[in-house]
Amino acid sequence: MGSFKMRAITGEPYSLTAKTTTSKKFTDGTWHTTQYEERRMRDSEGRERSKLLDASGRPISVRLTDPVAQTIINLQPFVKSAIITHIPLPSPDQQARAEEFRAKAAAYRAQHPPSPDTENPLPPQTIAGVQTEGKRRFNVLSAKMSDGQEVSVVEETWTAPDLRIPLAQTSDDPRGEKISITVTEWQRAEPASALFQVPPNYKLIEQK
Repeated sequence: MGSFKMRAITGEPYSLTAKTTTSKKFTDGTWHTTQYEERRMRDSEGRERSKLLDASGRPISVRLTDPVAQTIINLQPFVKSAIITHIPLPSPDQQARAEEFRAKAAAYRAQHPPSPDTENPLPPQTIAGVQTEGKRRFNVLSAKMSDGQEVSVVEETWTAPDLRIPLAQTSDDPRGEKISITVTEWQRAEPASALFQVPPNYKLIEQK
């Protein structure tokens, strides 16, 4: 993993529960659907926690992201271990180049707004009691369909502007994959600090 400064969104804590449904089409024409639940939160310092559960409610993984300590921790509940990855900060030259790239990208986007063929707004929705803004985006890939047509993946996203996080997302790939993510529960509150710590009975595995 390369050097980069992790982005911290501070002073905007939240906790949410989201449902993810993934459907894939097999070669015989049948569809297989998998459902997951994610419990995600952020504290006022910008630390984030994401817990993934399967359809029966069993935890699959927990990910802790700390932009202050520059660490990403993956907790593995089944084996009681924590893999800690330390992200080195970029050098001043790397930081300067990254800022220059972001400035150029922002200027390009300002001069070349997306056309209706690639992106257009959607009617706002209230999701889990939060007003959101929606947009639909068409991502044309370099791959081709079996009939030679371009592959255009349609993505729809509804975002809470003040919190800068999506509350609903869908992706429809014509090659046979559909993904839907919807927030079902939401609260703007400070999560308990213990949730962002490695449990004391976990084995620590350091990675750099």
